Amino acid sequence: MRRIFVVALLVGLVAPGIPAGAHTGGTVKGFENPESAPWDPVTGKFYVSNIGPGPINPLGREPDGYLSKVSAAGFLETAKWVTGLRSPKGIHRWGDDLLVADVGQLVVIDVAGAKIRRTIDLDGLGAKFPNDVTVDDRTGDAYVSDTGRNAIYRLPAGASAAEVWLESDKLDGPNGVFLDGGTLMVASYGQDPDGDGPAARAPGRLLAVDLATKAIHPLGDMAPLGNLDGLEKLGSDWIVTGSDHVWKVTPDGKATELAKVANAADLGLRRGDGVAAVPTLSDNTVQFVTVGDGGGGAQPPPAGAGSSRRAGAPRQVR
Repeated sequence: MRRIFVVALLVGLVAPGIPAGAHTGGTVKGFENPESAPWDPVTGKFYVSNIGPGPINPLGREPDGYLSKVSAAGFLETAKWVTGLRSPKGIHRWGDDLLVADVGQLVVIDVAGAKIRRTIDLDGLGAKFPNDVTVDDRTGDAYVSDTGRNAIYRLPAGASAAEVWLESDKLDGPNGVFLDGGTLMVASYGQDPDGDGPAARAPGRLLAVDLATKAIHPLGDMAPLGNLDGLEKLGSDWIVTGSDHVWKVTPDGKATELAKVANAADLGLRRGDGVAAVPTLSDNTVQFVTVGDGGGGAQPPPAGAGSSRRAGAPRQVR
C-alpha cells in the first residue's frame, strides 16, 4: 500500500485515463482512502475498505475506518456499511463472514448482521503492518501478510488465535496474497533499504510460496516490476496492481500493462466478466476496468456510467 499524505476529496463522476488495451467503466466516488475492493460472489457485491478520513494514515488506530458496500451495477449502496475498524485493508470471504486485515488485528465481519463479530489479536505476534488476507478453501485456514515485518500469519480454521507461519526477507515486503491450490501467491511491495530513510524502496514482483515446504521463489522468470499491491487470478494469468498500474502477468512471469490508474491499491475482480474494481487510496475513488472476458466473451463493466447525480443520491458506474 502506498503512503500518500495529500488527500483530494472529489465529487461527481469522471472517466479515468486508460490505455487502448483495457476498457474503462468509470469511477465511483464517496470513499475515504479506499484500499481494497473485493467482489463477493455470495452476495453479489463489492466491499470496499476505507482507511478513514483526513490525510491517509495506514497505521492509525482510531476506530474511524469502515467498510462500504457497492452493488453489482456499480452503485455505492452503503457508504458506511460496517464501522468501528481502525485502518482496514485487505478483505476476504471466510464462510458466512468476511475477514479484514487491520492494524494489530484481524477483524471478523458478520455479513448478514452488518457488524463486527469479533477481532483476532495480531499485536501479540509482533505485527507491524497487516495488509492482506486470503483463505485456503480446502481447509478454511486464513493467511495474512505483514508488509512491514516480511511475515505471513496463519489463522487455522476453528482457531481463536493466529500464529506466525512464515517470516523471511525473501518475501520482499509481502502485500497482496492469493491462495492458488497448494501455493500461496504473494505480490511483493519490494524491500525498503533504510526504513523511513530517503532511499527509494526497491520494486517487487510476484512470488510463489509452497504451502507444504514454505519454499519461496519468483513466478517463472519474472523480473522486479513495481511496488506491487493487489493480485487476482483470471484464467491462468494474474491481474496485478501497483505503482499506478494494472498489469497482466502470465504463468511464466511476463508482464503486460493493461491500464494506468493513479494510486492503484488492492483490486477486486469479478471473474465472470473480467471487471476489476481498483481503489485509488487518497484519490478517494474506485475505478472499474475490464481486464478480460473471464472466458465468457467480452462483457461491459457495471451499467450506467457517466451519469452525474445529486449529492446523497446513489453513485453509479459502468
